[in-house]
Amino acid sequence: MMIFNLNILSFSLVFLGFLGASYPVPAQTPDHLKDFKISPLRQGEFLLFSKKPAEALQIFTNLWQREPDNSYAVRGMVRSYQALNQLPEAASLLRQTRARDSRSSAAGYGLGYVLYLQNRFEKSKKVLNEALQTHPDNALAFNNLAVVLAKLKQYDEALRRVKSAIDIDPDELMFYRNLQMIYVQSGNPGQFEKEYRRFLSEGPPAKAKKYGLVLAQRLRQTSFRRYDDGKIDEALSTIVDMLAVYREINHKPGIVTGLFSLAVLYEEQGDTGRALEKYREVLKINPQHIQARDKMRQLKHKKE
Repeated sequence: MMIFNLNILSFSLVFLGFLGASYPVPAQTPDHLKDFKISPLRQGEFLLFSKKPAEALQIFTNLWQREPDNSYAVRGMVRSYQALNQLPEAASLLRQTRARDSRSSAAGYGLGYVLYLQNRFEKSKKVLNEALQTHPDNALAFNNLAVVLAKLKQYDEALRRVKSAIDIDPDELMFYRNLQMIYVQSGNPGQFEKEYRRFLSEGPPAKAKKYGLVLAQRLRQTSFRRYDDGKIDEALSTIVDMLAVYREINHKPGIVTGLFSLAVLYEEQGDTGRALEKYREVLKINPQHIQARDKMRQLKHKKE
């Protein structure tokens, strides 16, 4: 049973354009979101997640009008335009904004992002660097520039740029994902875990937790691939490693996920005893876990 959680929606999609005018048209919050006590960014992300990019664009556009320096609003706009196959419209709007205000780092970031999505990496690099000249603390611009540099195989500079993004905003998980991705692309996949281990032992704990979350997510994806390939023992081993990371950073939702995954695999292998043990551990942490309770009931019934 999946519990829908709005917090998950922070990693979302795309962005719309119905621009006949030279500037974004003021937008109204859709009726079905008016009663939600969530931020405009979350509202937009929710709409993107729900495959409603036109409505999402309204939210992001309205937010950008109120907060011209909000690069996250611009990011949401660009992704909405992308979902609507209207990136040229996004580029036109952002160029017009830069023409009126050459120091708009948010517009520069947005245009650089559009150019990146259009695979125009050299032009994207130039525009993103310009955005950073006017606003050296634009973490999203640093992050996007890092991804562009990785596309250009300029890995050392890409790593420096994404770490600059992390230094500016150490709470943004997307930056850590891109850091790991760049290490993999550069042929040094183990470096991310080495840095995780260092932060785990030396601190700060908050940064270690972000590294750990990304590392555990990658291990989970690896376990899925191994399971799909029929490599059940390797999948089990990888889940054990994932669970260890979640325990190291004391991330209870991840611990529950890891324990439940182990229980399911043990059950598939016919190891009822170990499966029951893991289901009990799940319920000890989360007594409301319906699936684990049902699984235990079924296994106990089989044993009887």
